[in-house]
Amino acid sequence: MNTTEKILFLNLPHVDQITRRYMCSYDSPESLLPPLELISLAAIAREQNLEVKLIDAIAEKRDEKQIIASIKQYQPNIITTITGFECYQEDIDCINRLKVEFPAITFITFGYYATEFPEETLRHSDSDFVISGEPDLIFNHLVQSEDYKTVEGICYMEDGKFIKQGKSERIQSMSKLPMPAYDLLKANLYYEPFVDKPYGMIQTMRGCPYQCNYCVKSFGSFTSSLTADEIIEHIQTWISLHQVKTIRFIDDTFTLNRKRVVSICNRLIEDQIKISWMCLSRLDNLDDELLALMAQAGCKRIYLGIESGSVTILEKLNKKMDILASIELLKRSQKLGIEFAGFFLGCLPFESDSEFKESIHFAQNSNINFASYNPMTPYPGTSFFTQFKEQINFSIYPYQNEWKDKNMYTIFEKQKKQFYKKFYFRFRFISLNRKILLKYIQHAPLMGYKLIQSFLFKNKFVIGGIKKTTNGSH
Repeated sequence: MNTTEKILFLNLPHVDQITRRYMCSYDSPESLLPPLELISLAAIAREQNLEVKLIDAIAEKRDEKQIIASIKQYQPNIITTITGFECYQEDIDCINRLKVEFPAITFITFGYYATEFPEETLRHSDSDFVISGEPDLIFNHLVQSEDYKTVEGICYMEDGKFIKQGKSERIQSMSKLPMPAYDLLKANLYYEPFVDKPYGMIQTMRGCPYQCNYCVKSFGSFTSSLTADEIIEHIQTWISLHQVKTIRFIDDTFTLNRKRVVSICNRLIEDQIKISWMCLSRLDNLDDELLALMAQAGCKRIYLGIESGSVTILEKLNKKMDILASIELLKRSQKLGIEFAGFFLGCLPFESDSEFKESIHFAQNSNINFASYNPMTPYPGTSFFTQFKEQINFSIYPYQNEWKDKNMYTIFEKQKKQFYKKFYFRFRFISLNRKILLKYIQHAPLMGYKLIQSFLFKNKFVIGGIKKTTNGSH
C-alpha cells in the first residue's frame, strides 16, 4: 500500500451531533470534541510523505451527499474511519453506502467495537481492513507495506474467510509518536459549555491502571505518557495554530502521576503560559497542595468520576473512595477558583433507594459546580458486562445494548428527576455558580433547555463533552 498518494480521514456524518472516541461515543448537542484519534493517524501518514485530508462531517455539519461530493473531488486512495458505540450500526451502514459509491477506495476502520468484534464488523460492513487495538503503529505499517499480509494487528476477509493477522500490542512510549495534525482542525468548531473559545484538546496519556469493573479504557491498563516538555510543546502548537484560550486534557486520569502533574504546572507557571485548562481525575489523586498548584497554573475545571455517594456501591463497582474525606476536600477547594463537575451513575442492578439518596447527599454537600446523572450501560469487554451478561440484551448488529428488565429504566427516570431537582433547583447551585453563569450567559439558556428536556423526557443530560454512561474518568 506504499504507493498510496492520498488518505482521507473521515469523521462519519450522522443525523445527530455526536462525539466519537475509541473509549466512548455519545450525543453531544451542547459540546463537541475534536476527532483526536483521526488526526493522530493523519500525522503518521504525513511521516510517510502521504497527502492527507480531514473531513469532520459532524463539526462541519455535512451530510452524506456532501461527503460523497467531497470524496469525488478529493479522490483519495484510502478512507480511514472510527466507529462509535451507540451509533455503531449507523456507522457501519454509512461505510457500506460509501463503499458502493467508491468501490476502488480502500476503507480502513478502527475503534473499540471494531476491536472487540472485528469479524462482525467486516462481515456487516464493506471495510477492507479493521485495525485491532491501539491503531497508530499498525496503521503506519499498513500504509507503508507492499504486502498487507505481513502486517500484524489487522483483520480482513479473504474468500469469505475471516483473517486476524497477528496481534496488536500497546505502544510503549507516546513520545515516539508524532504530534497529532492539529492544523487539520478548524478549532472554532469545537467547544464545551462555560469555557472560552477557541478550544483545543490534548491526550497526554493513554491507558489507565485502575480496575473499575464498568470502564472502557483508552487501549487498556498499561499507561504511556508524554513528558512535561512535550505537553508544553503541544500547548504552544495549539496556541500558535489556533490561538486557543482553553485546553482540555482528555486523558483517562490526568492526575494519575502526581510528579508529572507538578512538572506540567511548574512549566506553565515558569513559562507564563496564560491558558485555561481542564482535565479528568479521581478524587483520591487530589490533595490540597496539588489543587492549589493546579489552580495557579490555570486549571479551570476538573471532571470527576464520582459514580456514587455510597461506599457499598463503589465497592461493587471496584472503585474505592473515602466519601467523607472527598466531600471535605471539595469544600476546601472552592476558594481556589477551580470548578468541579461530577459524574454519577444510575440504573445499577444492585443499588437500593437509600444508596441512591447517598449520591444526592454527596452532590449537594460537596459543593461541586455541576453534576450529571446517567444510566449505566454495560459494555462488552468489561468485567461488569460479563458479570451481568444474562441480564442484558446485546447484539452488535443490529446494535442493541440494554437491560432486559425495563423496570430498571422506569426507576432510573424517576431517580434522575429527583437527582436533578435536588441538585440544580436550589439556591446553593445559583450562588455557587453565579459568576460562571453571568460570564457565559449565552451558554446558560441552552444548558437550561437541555436540563429541562432531561427532566421532562428521557433525554440524557451531558456535561463537559463526556457522558458517564460510556466512560469519562475512573
